[in-house]
Amino acid sequence: MTRFNWINPFKSRLAATDLPIKLTDAASGQHFIEGHLDPVFLLDIHGNIIDANEKLSLMLGYTKRELFTHFARFTTEADAERIQTHFASALSGTEAMYTCTAKRKDGRMLKLQITNVPAYDNHLIVGVYGIARDITQEDRLKSDVERLRDLYKHVEASIYRKDLRTGELEFYTAGFETLFQTAPKAMGEDPTSCHHAIHRSDFAKVRAAHASVEAGQETTVLYRTNVNDDVNWVEERLIPKFDDDGTVVAVISIAHDITRLKTQEEQIWQLAMHDSLTGLPNRSLFLHELGERMDQHEHIAVLTISFNSIHRINHDFGYAVGDDWIVAATSSLLHQLPNGSFVGHLGGDEFTLLLPDVTDEPSLIMNCQSLLKLREKHIQIGPYEWRPPVSIGVSRYPHDSTVAEELLQYANTALGRTNLPGMDRFVFYASSFNIDSYRRHQLGNDLRRAIEEDELFLEFQPKVDAWSGRIVGAEALVRWQHPEWGRIPPNDFIPLSEESDLHIQLADWVLHHTCACLRDWQDKDLPVVPVSINVSPKRLLHGNYAETVTRALRRYTLTPSLLEIEILETDVLSDNRKIHDTLEQLDAAKIRIALDDFGTGYSSLSYLQQYPIKTIKIDQQFAADLHENKKTQAIVRTILFMAEEFAMDVVIEGVETLEQLVVVRRLNCRIVQGYLFSRPLGAEQFEQALDYRFLATTETVGPVVTRQAFSLEASVTIHKFHDRELSIGSTPILVTKSGLQILHFYAQVRLPVTDAIELKILLPQVGDKTEIRVRLVHVTELENGLFEYEASYLDARESHRVVMALQERMQP
Repeated sequence: MTRFNWINPFKSRLAATDLPIKLTDAASGQHFIEGHLDPVFLLDIHGNIIDANEKLSLMLGYTKRELFTHFARFTTEADAERIQTHFASALSGTEAMYTCTAKRKDGRMLKLQITNVPAYDNHLIVGVYGIARDITQEDRLKSDVERLRDLYKHVEASIYRKDLRTGELEFYTAGFETLFQTAPKAMGEDPTSCHHAIHRSDFAKVRAAHASVEAGQETTVLYRTNVNDDVNWVEERLIPKFDDDGTVVAVISIAHDITRLKTQEEQIWQLAMHDSLTGLPNRSLFLHELGERMDQHEHIAVLTISFNSIHRINHDFGYAVGDDWIVAATSSLLHQLPNGSFVGHLGGDEFTLLLPDVTDEPSLIMNCQSLLKLREKHIQIGPYEWRPPVSIGVSRYPHDSTVAEELLQYANTALGRTNLPGMDRFVFYASSFNIDSYRRHQLGNDLRRAIEEDELFLEFQPKVDAWSGRIVGAEALVRWQHPEWGRIPPNDFIPLSEESDLHIQLADWVLHHTCACLRDWQDKDLPVVPVSINVSPKRLLHGNYAETVTRALRRYTLTPSLLEIEILETDVLSDNRKIHDTLEQLDAAKIRIALDDFGTGYSSLSYLQQYPIKTIKIDQQFAADLHENKKTQAIVRTILFMAEEFAMDVVIEGVETLEQLVVVRRLNCRIVQGYLFSRPLGAEQFEQALDYRFLATTETVGPVVTRQAFSLEASVTIHKFHDRELSIGSTPILVTKSGLQILHFYAQVRLPVTDAIELKILLPQVGDKTEIRVRLVHVTELENGLFEYEASYLDARESHRVVMALQERMQP
């Protein structure tokens, strides 16, 4: 501890007199020390405490004996140096008052106000009296007041207390005037004077919040203020204060400006709910808007619109051009929107549109046709120009669903249907699509296993001489016999394979199994004919397909002339160099190339020059009305003449009637393919046909299913799959008859005939139950595209409900 040697100005005088002066001689001040109301102490000229009253001992927590030491022990080092000045001043005869910090024995610090008074003995200053006053609490209160004063001046929030008994307002900050442009004094005179600042659309909400807090419920309310034509947002928290009886006696209001936060929220919401590239509402905002519109309108149409170009543009020209394409497509769409519509961006070049109050199908079709005019407009990006192949999917509220997410999903499902062969460029959703979507999902999962476990097989459709019926070739067609879904049409699973690398395995499977069949027929000394296989452009683009084919021919020791590769005319329209080179390599290996579906493209003639085509297959659409349409006959005649000039063979597909065959012969087309001579045959059946060499014509007229007087319209859905319940849409069916055990019905979709699947038939209201559970036992595929089903009741007691319903339909 620092010790201090004090300078005594009277020391020279005392030394000169050599009188032994002692402080104890000043004992006359003892009464002053003990009788004072405040703690008092006496310091000698060196700063040592030599006397003190009990009050000082109590204040500092020391005994008197412990107090008799230098005063510096009881303060901080910094304060000791400052006290020295005041102490010296007192020794020189001047009273001094100051504040300092004192340390109690227990370590707590006190704030003291000290008054120093010189102590005299025989007119000589022999020490200093100290009078101490504890101002710790007072100093703390003063600091609190200062802080509150700063709080009041500088806190932007408004904080006040309202006494519900007296109506008195006590303001703790100046923020109220800032927020509401109303002085606290004015509020004291008229508590409604701030109402003018509250946005009138929010005033009822604010009033309800104050009523709620006065009823004892803590409340937070967000509302707008309108001050000087500036709209700001305020968040106010209202806290009730209760007395001992639980009665609300006061309300604390804490309000602050959240305009900046609201602006940031708006910016975040804008980013979260809008597409950054187009600025259009995204899927989330579209669904939100759709949900609100469904509460306001009785009928709404949901359209999904695809420009069907972005993936190709990104791949061929890069993402920068792709982004420009999306922006340009957006602009083109916005200029074509129907009145009153709301548009959103799903991603890529796909958009979604809602049309309120479209109640009839003709109006909706007219709107779709208007939007399809986008197909006629050229969109230019830099030096590039495209005409978009726009397609549209449509769902309707409440016809298809009353759930916003489902309506968008169904419109997307319908959009996907536009890519199927023979479909229009706009498709209305049908409930049967749900079963088809589920079936498509299951098939996609099972296709790889089907290739690996030989669930696939080949059928062969003969190509015959139009005059003699002699078999001159065949087309190999891949088929799939699914263990649960039954026979799967190639149009269902081939597109699925092209969504992954399975298309490579599938194409190679067809190649090798075709070669294996040719080898087997040769080994059996059958009159083998060339067989063609269909190859997608994706397979031609992957690896060295020509080498794969020639390697397969060598493996099965076949001559190249026995194999023909069929490609679609539309596949060569892209004019891809890789495809061109692959076809040239196949031609060099003496493998013939056939152009399938000829006449369905846009620039057919030029490609006959560029590609090594040896055979043209005229699309079956020309055969359909060949016997009655002079224009069709003229087109076919022109194709035949051109093929003869190019030394190409011609096959006309889809010949199904003798009338068509007569015209084909008259036009001198030598080779035909169609049901008139033969449907696709299994390998064993085709062997028999090869052995016989000739096929006779046969007229094929499939059964026609019409609505019968005793039929019943219903719907069916898949209820369970491997004992797991499913929740998917239903598809319409036509129930025709029922026994005690068996039910017969027609449907447009293929359903699986397997014990693993349980169906639920939904009947019109019959008694108190409309659901009948069945399991399929047989299916017959009809030539008109329908499927005839035979199903067994899972509960035979339910059969009478179907019988009752059928009988009701028979009543006039």
